[in-house]
Amino acid sequence: MLKAYLENIKDISTNDKEHTHRTALQNLLQAIKDNQDKQNKISIKQEPNNDKEGRGAPDFLITKDFLTLGYIENKRVNANLDNIITSDQILKYTKLSPNIILTDYLRFILLSLNDKNEIIICKEVKICSLDEIKSVIKNQSLLDTKTQELNELFSIFFSKIPNPINSALDFANHLSLRTRILKDELLLSSKNETLLSLFNTFKETLYKELSYEEFCDSFAQTLTYSLFLAKLNNDTAKEIDLNNAKKFIPKSFPLIRSMSGFLDDSFENLENIKWLLEEIINIINHIDITSIIKELNKTGEKDLFNRPTILSTHKDPYLHFYETFLASYDPKLREVRGVYYTPAPVVIFIINAIDEILKQDFNHKKGLSEALDKNITLLDFATGTGTFLLEAFRKALEPISKNSVNYNPKVLIDKFCGFEFLIAPYTIAHLKISQSFKEEFNSPLNDDESLKIALTNTLYSKSISKEQNDQNTLFTLIDLTKEFKKAQKIKEEQILIITGNPPYSGASSNKGLYEDEIKISYGLEPSKANLNNEQKKWISSYFKEKSKQNTSTFKAIYEKHKLENEKNSKVMLDDYVKFIRFAQSKIDSQESGIFAFISNNSFLDNPTFRGMRYSLMQSFDKIYILNLHGDTRKKEKAPDGSKDDNVFDIMQGVSINIFIKQNSKAKNTNIYYHDLYGKRKDKYEFLYENDLNSIKWTLVKNNEPFYLFLPQNNDLLEEYNKGISVKDIFMLSSVGIASSKDAILISTNNKKLEQQVYNFYNEFDKKYIKEIAYKPFDTQKIYYDIKKVERPRIDIMEHFLGYENIGLIYDRGTNLKEISNLFISSKVIDKHLVGANSYVSPLYLYPTTRSKKFLKKENPNFNEENFTSKIENFKESFRTFIDELYKEKFSPEDILGYIYAVLFHKIYREKYLDFLKIDFPKIPFTKDKNTFKNLSKLGLKLVNLHLLKNDELDFNVGEALFKDIKNKNFKIQKIKYNKDVKELFINESLYFNKVSPEIYEFKIGGYAVLDKYLKSHKEEDIDHKHFTLIIQTLDETLKIQDEISKINLS
Repeated sequence: MLKAYLENIKDISTNDKEHTHRTALQNLLQAIKDNQDKQNKISIKQEPNNDKEGRGAPDFLITKDFLTLGYIENKRVNANLDNIITSDQILKYTKLSPNIILTDYLRFILLSLNDKNEIIICKEVKICSLDEIKSVIKNQSLLDTKTQELNELFSIFFSKIPNPINSALDFANHLSLRTRILKDELLLSSKNETLLSLFNTFKETLYKELSYEEFCDSFAQTLTYSLFLAKLNNDTAKEIDLNNAKKFIPKSFPLIRSMSGFLDDSFENLENIKWLLEEIINIINHIDITSIIKELNKTGEKDLFNRPTILSTHKDPYLHFYETFLASYDPKLREVRGVYYTPAPVVIFIINAIDEILKQDFNHKKGLSEALDKNITLLDFATGTGTFLLEAFRKALEPISKNSVNYNPKVLIDKFCGFEFLIAPYTIAHLKISQSFKEEFNSPLNDDESLKIALTNTLYSKSISKEQNDQNTLFTLIDLTKEFKKAQKIKEEQILIITGNPPYSGASSNKGLYEDEIKISYGLEPSKANLNNEQKKWISSYFKEKSKQNTSTFKAIYEKHKLENEKNSKVMLDDYVKFIRFAQSKIDSQESGIFAFISNNSFLDNPTFRGMRYSLMQSFDKIYILNLHGDTRKKEKAPDGSKDDNVFDIMQGVSINIFIKQNSKAKNTNIYYHDLYGKRKDKYEFLYENDLNSIKWTLVKNNEPFYLFLPQNNDLLEEYNKGISVKDIFMLSSVGIASSKDAILISTNNKKLEQQVYNFYNEFDKKYIKEIAYKPFDTQKIYYDIKKVERPRIDIMEHFLGYENIGLIYDRGTNLKEISNLFISSKVIDKHLVGANSYVSPLYLYPTTRSKKFLKKENPNFNEENFTSKIENFKESFRTFIDELYKEKFSPEDILGYIYAVLFHKIYREKYLDFLKIDFPKIPFTKDKNTFKNLSKLGLKLVNLHLLKNDELDFNVGEALFKDIKNKNFKIQKIKYNKDVKELFINESLYFNKVSPEIYEFKIGGYAVLDKYLKSHKEEDIDHKHFTLIIQTLDETLKIQDEISKINLS
């Protein structure tokens, strides 16, 4: 055996290509295999000869019972195999099978993976060197030895057990591994004309910002699912292959069928992916598809990873399979695209609600069933895997017997439609619903019938020119253009019902799309939102043609009417907001409509969304909000203190929202609201057991000026609104500094800062070093070069640089359960000091060029020549109010002291919590002068305390002590607090004593001050004197706060 092999390659040369002697090698492999595989279960397949330079298929695929056993990679003789072992090529193969033999004809190396997924050499056999071949042929003893060694190596290789496919999870994992590599190979084929043409058409029809990587990702999944679909529809005994797969994809799937043409049309230029597709086909051909579907149908309360999921009696095997596939293929994809599939209880509740509304509000007595003979149309604007659409079909057909002559499910095909941007879920939606028509509705689709689910970007509209149509002669492109035109037609049609679950992605995946629409519809201050006809005409002109004149006028209208005091309006560019605007705009264009969906619930009460809420109220007569809560970032709990779960595996809370438009001009909008807290299972059961009529709704009244979609205590609100907002007290305010490069521009000391800045910019000037209030009681150093700091807020911060000043710190609204987003500073501040957007209002303004310009703009009569020293930063109207109220000229410090005392008043914080969570705090000013003075005095004491200027502290509190005097360790390592003995350890030895639970738990900016400080400085040596001072300051704060809270504010 070995002798014959060496005889065949005795003339081998380093000049030969790696496949020159491939036949001899295959004969050797086959001989070894036949000797060891007596039952003939192992198969060796040689790939076609190609110089692939590390790409494409392994040279030999070894299978056992149709499963991949391993690969053999063959290189030219005397190749540097040691370097190749760690190459990307071998690493790629080990992802599919950790059983690899690498050979250069004379050296055989068996490779595997260890527990850390590192490539290791299991065994190696070197027959001889290149110049020894002829002498070895004559040495029978050596031949016997080397034959034995080779047999031992291949015995290990052949005895490996292939990764089995015993479940749907195994099946999904096998497919996802190969699809991932398929995507990588497509990425490397960017010069292939067929692929590029397809990519460019996808960009043109779906989204102009679509990247080549995103396209390859979608296309790889599509090819895999095309083969899966072919398998499902193959009723013959014949196995599918690359040449016949398209034949088995139903004509009712025109786009998918067309794309599968890639399988047999393009391998001339894409040989490097053929092997992967053949492996996928091999897997698909040899799994028991019936048992896989049966298993998926049992996926009731748990998914394939044994995690809690939906409690549905509705079978959805294809959704379960896709979620399992996606979890293995790319778990980050759903996060980037906001892909979260809706639990059945939520879908069923929403579809049932639509059915009820049609009966009650639209006089369609049979609800969705009337779509069988009336023009009731429905659009799922973010179809995903088709769960909403399928449930709508079920609901419409539910009351009708399958034996009835009126039972005609296919009538609904043209009336219930969907939009989906990602091709993999689009494919699953087609598969799932078409299979339901066949198996559940007993109405299989004919070749000339197809579902009205379009592959399209809901937010993207564009006409296809005749020239483009003429050019699209390549397979798929014609069908993709047809698909696009189908979507555009739906977008132009009257749609009575819009439903679905829009994407969840704070950073929009549709940058540039629908942003102007959001600005001009949701970005206007409600009090200024009612534009005149001339302004509306200009806006309409702008969206038709973005000429220079139209653009200029559009911007001017927006700037004049935009939301006031908004520094974070980009939150309205979240994709879910864009989808809501799309649906609203669609319904605005018609007499009536229903919009029922589940989404992020931030828009219900976030002050930035007031323009959006006002706009929605102008469009709809009736609004139902079922707030499902479950926001893990807010650490929401049920009213009884128990856990509150999300219905999805996401962090942000969600709500079911149902908007109804009955009249062409909605006026007095009725808003109905209900809270649903609790465990996920309990929420699902509630949704199953209840409907719109059984829920005890609360009518939302008097929701101005923020037009909240949830109830408030209106009597208390009236009382709170008598106070003066901090934005109406100070002339000049701004959010804090946002460097965008904290790791470079901010540090704990000058030396570190210099090193960071110099390493990044290759320059440094110490004049830019300034102190910044970075976190409560945590002053750090900032390199305050305004050319390098992204948002330096110099207009405000200059009044703290080289000047004595005090700044009131506050946040606009909060997600916190209690108010703690208030502080004071004498230094420039970081944007995140007490919240997401920490504002600072300096007590004084100093005569700078910028401040003079600002004051002149505020008051044209301002005389800047008289502005030679600091002036108070109070608005003139506010100063007049104070002077007239108290008939005494109180100093700016006195007034600040009073304000600070009120903000730390416990009763004030608790009583007005709901309002303080929405907007800038409003300050009630007592009519009693003595009360004002008492609060002012305590407030100033608190101000100085928080500026670390108060000496009246309890020095017995917070002393730093060593548990073990032999271990004087100052490093912050393991933080542990023992409330019973009131000791706070920062490592195994150093601790601080007499730290009460109240001190330890005291929060500023939503975080416990001490814990936040320690975690921010972990692995650093602690400044124990400063930390003791913080402890003593918090101790004194609690005492002063108690004194303040004893004073009646009225």
